[in-house]
Amino acid sequence: MTVYMFPSITPSSSTFELVTNTRTFKSPLTNSVQTIARKGSLWKVSMRFNNLSGNDRAIMQGFLAKLNGQQHRMYLQDHSAVKRGIAPSSPADTLIVSSAGQTGSTLNASGATASQTGYLKAGDYIQLGTGSGARLYKVFDDADSNGSGEVELTIYPDLRSSPSDDAITLI
Repeated sequence: MTVYMFPSITPSSSTFELVTNTRTFKSPLTNSVQTIARKGSLWKVSMRFNNLSGNDRAIMQGFLAKLNGQQHRMYLQDHSAVKRGIAPSSPADTLIVSSAGQTGSTLNASGATASQTGYLKAGDYIQLGTGSGARLYKVFDDADSNGSGEVELTIYPDLRSSPSDDAITLI
């Protein structure tokens, strides 16, 4: 499996949505409902390209053929996303996972500019890892940095595995 960069062609419209891995069970006797949330949520993307022609059309057709169905993966930005937090996207701040062994929907990080309100806002994206091991997460709640530059992020989907103490890519 190879991970390719999506061509620099902007879609006419796009939608990112999280497909959760939850199941619901309803009792036929009492009508009580139980829900279980399992790991394995994934991002689903729909893009529309109106009137794609000429060079852009050829590039897109070549790219889709190169993916070979589901054999390969791609890096793709959310073209409709607007970064709302004040955290810089450039390496002015080096936000890193602050300790190994973290799981669930909370991620503790350090390296932010100290005492910043709205460092990341609900709806901002972060990426953990690189290459084929990269994972995309959305920030669930607004996150402020404390006086030591530490940030507690509530993210979704839940962490599939404990991330290493690597840099966090702010998107």
